[in-house]
Amino acid sequence: MHTKGFNPWKNMDEFNPKQFADKSSELVQWPIKLWKAPIVSPYYHHAHLLVAADCSAFAYLGFHDMYAKGKVTLICCMETDFDVMSKLSQILLHNTIKSVTVVKTDKECCGDLTLAVMQAVKSSRLPVPVQVSTIFIDAEDVSEDAE
Repeated sequence: MHTKGFNPWKNMDEFNPKQFADKSSELVQWPIKLWKAPIVSPYYHHAHLLVAADCSAFAYLGFHDMYAKGKVTLICCMETDFDVMSKLSQILLHNTIKSVTVVKTDKECCGDLTLAVMQAVKSSRLPVPVQVSTIFIDAEDVSEDAE
């Protein structure tokens, strides 16, 4: 439902390509797709892991600065990627991960991402702290601690 005065073209009307001139990616490794990422890799050594829904970076302009900076980023989609929980569990089990941050959208398709990450941490039997952030369609961020 749209509110009175809603302008779907607001971001396009105010778009200025110069605002991105001094910006760069915060990615520290490649590949970033969870299903392509190796299970064991030196970049996981004592790393803070970011598990993000594919579309979350597109929904929030400050994604790299807010979430990806200093983290190993893995992206996935609960609707299209196969067995997210098992792959994450293997990565956690075979590497020294300091923490996991989950970034998802408020859409129904992201609903199981937190559950998959929590199950992966539980199956690894390691005391890895997990933080969950939800990106809303209007780019509002609501963070919560998962325990």
